Amino acid sequence: MGDDEESKEANTDYACAGERHYGDASYLHGDGRLLNADHLFGLAVECLMKALLLRFGGAGGVSMTDRRNRPAKLPWWDNPATGDREPLRHIDQMCSALPLLLQGRPGPSLDEALTRVSADFDKWVVDDRYTDGTHLDLELLARRREAATLAHELHMHVQFTGKLP
Repeated sequence: MGDDEESKEANTDYACAGERHYGDASYLHGDGRLLNADHLFGLAVECLMKALLLRFGGAGGVSMTDRRNRPAKLPWWDNPATGDREPLRHIDQMCSALPLLLQGRPGPSLDEALTRVSADFDKWVVDDRYTDGTHLDLELLARRREAATLAHELHMHVQFTGKLP
């Protein structure tokens, strides 16, 4: 990297981060490092879903601008349930916004992926990185891995076709 200020500033790219987290999670899972794999599968899903919402959720007001229409470091959306503009920080907040991706689309594969992501990650929290690891549920990890794989495949489909299934 260069010494200029521009090279020191990180660019937010949820799609790139999601792919990186998914690849690292898969590697760690194969290496038996399950707690970190579970954590990274969650980060992968979070990032990949944010990327899809930013790309296809414009009708729901998903953008990188906050409630005052200022540039933001994370996505925001117009939540019809509350009538307010809200940040999309983590999976639990994003689950309410994911149906935006289904609007006008009959795609059963998209519906399955979003249902699995919502169900298998509803209790996932980014703060698990601070725990001692004794709470790891192997069955839940397997489901989360499958849901992360669905999110990854959905993202890859969008990369190749430019549209949701």
